[in-house]
Amino acid sequence: MRDIPFEEKSAAATLSDMEIFIFPELMYSLVLANMLSPRLWRWRELEWFEGIRDMRPKKRLQRLRQHIMDNYTFNLDLETWGLTTQNRELARFAPFLSPDEIASSNALFGYHGDAYYYDIDIRRHFGLDKYTADTIPYWKTETVEAMDAFRHKPGHSVGAGECVSLAGLYAAAAFVVCGLPLESIYLMATPLHSQNYIDADTGILTNNRRLVTKAMWANGTVISGQARRALEHERVTIVSHSTGYIHLLYDEATINPDVYAGFCGKLRDFLVPPKDAPDQRLVVPRLPDASRVRFVSDDAPLALTPEMDYGEIADRVSALAGTNRSAALAPYAAHDLSATESAPFVKAALERCPVSKGATLDEIAALPNESIYDGTGRCASPDEVWNFRRGDGLEKCLLAANALSLSEGAIVVDGGEAALFEGEAAKGGRVREICRFPAAKRPAEHILPLRPASPV
Repeated sequence: MRDIPFEEKSAAATLSDMEIFIFPELMYSLVLANMLSPRLWRWRELEWFEGIRDMRPKKRLQRLRQHIMDNYTFNLDLETWGLTTQNRELARFAPFLSPDEIASSNALFGYHGDAYYYDIDIRRHFGLDKYTADTIPYWKTETVEAMDAFRHKPGHSVGAGECVSLAGLYAAAAFVVCGLPLESIYLMATPLHSQNYIDADTGILTNNRRLVTKAMWANGTVISGQARRALEHERVTIVSHSTGYIHLLYDEATINPDVYAGFCGKLRDFLVPPKDAPDQRLVVPRLPDASRVRFVSDDAPLALTPEMDYGEIADRVSALAGTNRSAALAPYAAHDLSATESAPFVKAALERCPVSKGATLDEIAALPNESIYDGTGRCASPDEVWNFRRGDGLEKCLLAANALSLSEGAIVVDGGEAALFEGEAAKGGRVREICRFPAAKRPAEHILPLRPASPV
């Protein structure tokens, strides 16, 4: 397995749409992070899902859809995760893709699709017209924990997430709860949308919270029209699968070529309207061209099956950390500091959480002392703590460091408390305690540097 760039590890902690576009392995890392969440596995204990594995695959997915419809809403608010600029992000991603390549294929950097998106004025459609032309949002993809935490945010009574979050949740839950094999699940990203194709029954699309069957695709209703929009008007940028991915711009693909060829045929067949369908318009998906890429992969197979329990899956993903790129990135996407080095997460926390910059120490101290994440190793980012108004002591200290724009210092967990210190004692500088909060969730002794040594 090739070495993973430091920037890609840090991007896994942020999981913004633009980062997934640059680093396509992150899409499946999100799926694995959700599969490793005890929160998702507890769904299997709900009365609603009792006996689900005895149902036909289509019925299983319909059960899952209703649970998601009842417990999550779609959220794409510009203010949730804050704003950045095109120039800043283009400079950050320059080592991986040129500005022209990014602008030609990514909606945040200039891509508009065909005439449909020019007609609706895409920046006004998303509310970006009130900002400068250089301003773009951090549309961050949420894990299931962050999606659940929206119920704590003012204006939300249930969980929420954007399209990539919902696609990642559907894919993980289809495996963990419904017992569908990962091999039957394909994630598709277009410049403005993400959805899944599931090879079950005559084919099923997930579209935000809903499911779309072959009959529904061509029934001519408003909801079906909304579901058709991305594949009608946009190119598919990324197809992600348990065997790897293919990307519109990259000349190497890691997905199994036979698997990809089979998927292309099945999706095209799915989009052909039945003879008696009200809507006879034929949509031909614009998928990444297999003839222009070289299929290469040195990743070990995931080899995860629905018969495995949580411990077996967790052990398998952990064992793959050195041989499968998506598995290696999964704990970064899960914010699991017990399974990763801290530097990539800290970089993301201090550089890409603008919504929490206005927090004061008094406001931080008043937040409930509870994390949105389970387990002692997982850590919420500053914007998650601030958005959902709660955090463990270590998380509160990290929020304070971000709000105060500290670049030198450390968070020390000891004796059931977390303390934020400013300064660098190792360089002979003065060290000053900034704040201190209870941190019973954390290990007895833990030090989180604010400026860890970054690898070359």
